[in-house]
Amino acid sequence: MQIKKFLLLVCLLVSSVSCEEGDDGLEGKWQLREMRYDDKVVKVDTVFYNFQFGVFQLQAFSRIPIAVNSVIGSYVIAKDTIRMDIEPSFANDLHALKFYYDWDKPSAKFHIDKHSASKLHLMREDEVLFVFRKF
Repeated sequence: MQIKKFLLLVCLLVSSVSCEEGDDGLEGKWQLREMRYDDKVVKVDTVFYNFQFGVFQLQAFSRIPIAVNSVIGSYVIAKDTIRMDIEPSFANDLHALKFYYDWDKPSAKFHIDKHSASKLHLMREDEVLFVFRKF
């Protein structure tokens, strides 16, 4: 009987911890709608950011198959900042990362400007604002 109680307690603890993990409000799929630069606004509708439990995925949908239609990495949130690092095996083609995602290097740091259930605004360190909607 003691073993059953102990196992039940362990199961409850594990389930409560797993419910809290990844509870940063970013979970799910976000569609990039526009990138706002100092001198222009670029409309986007084919790029998606997916967040789940410290892992993110960038997706670019294109009629032409490309090597970086799906890029995976990890992210960490500290206060109102998010840092994303692309896994090295996906970061080989920096030209394609720049072209499809506007990433110059395999990592990026953003300030979370606005975050609600349906909207997300991330300001990259170089002052480019990425505007998302929940998808």
